[in-house]
Amino acid sequence: MSTFFLNFNTWVQGVLFILIVYHTSAFFITKDKSLGVYAAYLFLVFLYLIPKTNNESSIHLAHSFSSFFKKTNWIIQVYYWLLYAWFSLLFLSISKKSKKLSSIIKWYIKSAFVISTIIYVIDFFAFDNNYFVWYFIGVFMPVSLGIVFIFLKTISKFKDVLNTYFVVGVVFFVGFSLLSIIFSYFPRFFVKHFSPIDVFVFGVLIEAIVLSVGLGYKFFLFREESFRLEQIKNAFENEINELKLASLHSQMNPHFIFNALNSIKLYIINNDRDRAAHYLTRFSKLIRKILEASNKNEVTLKEELETLDLYLNIENIRFQNQIEASVSIDKTVNLEQVKLPPLILQPFLENAIWHGLSSKKSDKKIIIHVSKYNAHFVEITIEDNGIGREASAKIKAEKSIKRKSVGIQLTKERLERFVKYKKRSYTLIYKDVMSVNNEVVGTVVFLRLPMV
Repeated sequence: MSTFFLNFNTWVQGVLFILIVYHTSAFFITKDKSLGVYAAYLFLVFLYLIPKTNNESSIHLAHSFSSFFKKTNWIIQVYYWLLYAWFSLLFLSISKKSKKLSSIIKWYIKSAFVISTIIYVIDFFAFDNNYFVWYFIGVFMPVSLGIVFIFLKTISKFKDVLNTYFVVGVVFFVGFSLLSIIFSYFPRFFVKHFSPIDVFVFGVLIEAIVLSVGLGYKFFLFREESFRLEQIKNAFENEINELKLASLHSQMNPHFIFNALNSIKLYIINNDRDRAAHYLTRFSKLIRKILEASNKNEVTLKEELETLDLYLNIENIRFQNQIEASVSIDKTVNLEQVKLPPLILQPFLENAIWHGLSSKKSDKKIIIHVSKYNAHFVEITIEDNGIGREASAKIKAEKSIKRKSVGIQLTKERLERFVKYKKRSYTLIYKDVMSVNNEVVGTVVFLRLPMV
């Protein structure tokens, strides 16, 4: 047993080295910052333990660089503590759960780093490292423990498996660090061959193992999510191939399909898994609606508006979600009773985006309103605050733009076929939106369809 205690730090040092290599490798594989920061934290702890470990290599290094280890003993502890705080933000994704807590921890990390470094440099050059220890014990540690208390109190409200790993790890890390400091002043309470530094090392060992398991679990989730995204991506590619065959019948611009997939692909490349999954799901729903619509002659206005919302969400990715869209529906309109050709509104929305809003730098808005025009017609308006039809036509002529959305003429032909055997026809009107100064500030489309 005594041999074990004498070599305890050596065993821990070996474990830490293995974990450093593991987390560094995992970081380069996953690009997850939490793994990289944790590897850096373990490296500083590993460095801190070198002069306190009784093995041949550590004794040699401690002797060869005795001045370095002596002068950096306390500042290394500050830095690995701050790295641990940074790791906690990344590991638990605090910015998504509590922006307030995230701001507090970031402020603490930045402030503590700057203040501690300045005090260390002054003490190093002016006082030969005699007073930094008092700053560490009297200021840094009390403030840090206060931050830990606030942090643990806040994250206790989050229901997350990763929280459990973190709380267990931090309790061992902080608890045994404090015990190490306390028992260093009461050595008589210690077991023979077991020093106060061994208490700290034991806490670090348990913390490292627990957090490594937690990071392993997070890595497992990453692999699962990556696999799921890859499956979704493959499913989309298959659906896109099917959509090529149905695009003429469904009247959806094929360019939109490929441009949308490329936009979503950037989220996957940038490892923004949440947004990628969100938009891939919406894109999947849109494709399914398009494929379903290709076999239908008519849909309800409710279904059409749902498809329009999905289309706008996907198209808006390319505009960094700058387009603000709003939909209002009069209570007098029963969306289930109004029938229209599938995807008949999409060309008007596409024109509003690409001919009205795409040339604007900011303040891009689209307003869709559904109301009962009279007892026999429902009116759908699509209004944008773009540059207007005349300015758009001028830009198109100057730049020789050859971009083709689904032709309005084709849309009119579909509407004519739709109402051919009905008692009433449709009405389509384009108007410029004018300001109080009689300036064009947008375009509005009025589409009146006969009610069932």
